[in-house]
Amino acid sequence: MWFILGILLVIYFIHQVFTSVLPHYFLVPSQKWQDAILKVINYDKPIYLKVSHKRSSFRRRLVLASEIPSFYTNFVNNKLKISPRDIANKDQFMQETRRRDVNDSKRRLLFGFFHPYANNGGGGEKVLWEAIKATLEQDERNICVVYTTNTDAEPLSILGKARDKFQVEDLDYKRIVFIYLKNFGKLIDSSYWKHLTIVGQLFGTFLLSLEAAFELSPDVWVDTMGLPGSYFVASIVLKIPIIAYVHYPILQENMFNKLKYSHISDVTKVRSKSDAFDYAKLFYWSALYWLYVYIGSYVDVTLANGSWTFEHMQKIWTYNKALGKEISILYPPCGTEYLVNAKVGNSTRTNQLLYLAQFRPEKRHILVLKEYQQFLVNNYPNLTSPKAKVPTLLFAGSCRTKDDTATLEFLQQEVKALKLDGFVEFAVDCSYAEIVHFLSTCKFGLNAMWNEHFGIGVVEYVARGCIPIVHASAGPLLDIVTGEKITDWANATGFFFKSFADPDFDPSLQTTKDNKEKYLVFEVNGKKKEFPTLEQLLSTMFVTDRLLISDETLQRMRSTGQQLVVDKFSNKIFEDKWRKHIERAESLEKEYRVERRGKLESVY
Repeated sequence: MWFILGILLVIYFIHQVFTSVLPHYFLVPSQKWQDAILKVINYDKPIYLKVSHKRSSFRRRLVLASEIPSFYTNFVNNKLKISPRDIANKDQFMQETRRRDVNDSKRRLLFGFFHPYANNGGGGEKVLWEAIKATLEQDERNICVVYTTNTDAEPLSILGKARDKFQVEDLDYKRIVFIYLKNFGKLIDSSYWKHLTIVGQLFGTFLLSLEAAFELSPDVWVDTMGLPGSYFVASIVLKIPIIAYVHYPILQENMFNKLKYSHISDVTKVRSKSDAFDYAKLFYWSALYWLYVYIGSYVDVTLANGSWTFEHMQKIWTYNKALGKEISILYPPCGTEYLVNAKVGNSTRTNQLLYLAQFRPEKRHILVLKEYQQFLVNNYPNLTSPKAKVPTLLFAGSCRTKDDTATLEFLQQEVKALKLDGFVEFAVDCSYAEIVHFLSTCKFGLNAMWNEHFGIGVVEYVARGCIPIVHASAGPLLDIVTGEKITDWANATGFFFKSFADPDFDPSLQTTKDNKEKYLVFEVNGKKKEFPTLEQLLSTMFVTDRLLISDETLQRMRSTGQQLVVDKFSNKIFEDKWRKHIERAESLEKEYRVERRGKLESVY
């Protein structure tokens, strides 16, 4: 009896901490907060503002009232001082700190973009910066807060990289506040957790989001990186609307297919320690899956980056629509209008296979290397240096973490081991201008990732005229390399391949009946289809049937592909749709402030 009562008291205590204590802690300033600010303003020399443990609520007031919100970053340190311009206009500044009425037409809003790797060079970061641009342009009252763990890069450096890498220009930097998260960043990296990786990352994200709320609490939480562990803090503690741009689900239903036991009732089949361990795995993954379903129910607007992700999120976050939450597709901004219309120049295209991707294991560069080497061995056994008719490889990408750098170094060593030095080039951390140059001068674009959730690089191939040679799955197959079908592995805009190494490869489906080429057989949407391996595809294209890649054929494919992608994946389409979702979030923010918060919290 006492044990049960103790458990109930602990649960009640935790509930009170997260629903009452922490909201008051993060949102409500000390009683004489105006006096504290005026003391700093009226002091005869610059001094720090004494805020004790109320840094978030004080920084909120300073940011929302300031002519230059970006001044209140914590890049140098976490201490607060007041901008000289705000001091010079102290009467107006102090008046703005009191503007808190939910229906005040001049009230400003903080959109918190939770994106720890904001300074990295991947497709996710392009989404981040285009979303920030659209949010700032939607209303001059909007202020964007970027939560990042890239503590070695100052704000202007990060903005400069966004401009150079992604062509995101004319950002109102004064309304972008960088909040550097300095304590728990390593906990969201998968390499930190040797066991129970997803649980560890969820816990790390939870702590990181608490740190973000401690430094500066926003009015709308925007997750552009796919970190669901932050939703609890945003929804339960801060009580604000959540927009989640989902690049891929962290858990999927088909992962249970790999387990020995598929139902909880299978406990009766457990006979040994090994069986008990396998059964524990079922329990672990089931608990984790339903936790993912639960925290997903906090999200008000879920935006999937493509058809594959959308279909999975509808199945996983199955209760969201019943709760009145939105799940829809918003293709990432790929700059297709720029890529299609920009002048190519006088350069002719080289016979190169460009692989534009970050150096991460799941991109399967190693698969490309081995299949390419096999292609050379089978068709040009004595070739020691490139010839005009033989394609070469160009790997262009960036390294986000130490793991990425290690992957790059491994690939470079593998190139030497396979004796492909003269056939493979690497271009690391390229500028956007260099990427456009590669896209404009290479004939073909590669993508080997299994179930690439979308594939911005593939869109860039098509938009710039690089003929795509891609793995037949997810985004590249469903959304990007589309057009009139020619065979299972080719259509009017590109070519497809599969691999023995694919997780969904089924040996029982393989047959040589009516399959002279001995292609791999896969089941796609309930139908059996045949696909070559990359080695087989390259042999067909470059040796046995070169009509597939004649200049006339490639030019026709380029024109068809560009017409299909120019509007579908443009920056303008993304920005227009994003603004509509921001308007929805603004409406929810007013609603939640009245309905979810206590009287004191709703005021502050």
